[in-house]
Amino acid sequence: METTQGFGPVFDEKTRVLILGSHPGVPSLRKRQYYGNPGNAFWRTVFHALEVTDPVDYTQRLELLLENGIGLWDVYDTVQRAGSLDVNIKNETLNDFSRILDGSDVRLIIANGQTAYRETQKHAIFERYEVVSALSTSGLNNGREKERMAQWNQAIRYGLNKEEGPKDA
Repeated sequence: METTQGFGPVFDEKTRVLILGSHPGVPSLRKRQYYGNPGNAFWRTVFHALEVTDPVDYTQRLELLLENGIGLWDVYDTVQRAGSLDVNIKNETLNDFSRILDGSDVRLIIANGQTAYRETQKHAIFERYEVVSALSTSGLNNGREKERMAQWNQAIRYGLNKEEGPKDA
């Protein structure tokens, strides 16, 4: 089982909402893109909440997130894992969140699934932030699309000061 390295943060001084996944799966690592698995509903879900059209081009997707005050990263920098399932993660190392969060204007952290949420609950750096758990955008949850869309819409709008508070999954 090889060790895989995650991607760097998508983050700037205007970021108010930080979305945290666990670690890129095999299709994403191959493409060198966050949420590169076509079965993952991340891009559709986030752009639906922002009420914007998905530009499809990866660079434009990242730019659109930043333009809307949304950052993106994963909780794990490196992992050992067979396949893409989080339950198979071993020997993980956490990303250094102080390098982006210290001095930031982040208002809300959205954990994309339970693995990311559990990690945020274990580490002191996240104590000063409101963290909400949202249903994973993984293709494994596509049967819960309506519930997932509602959760993500509410969390993103709240984080960007557009609506009342989110409700955890």
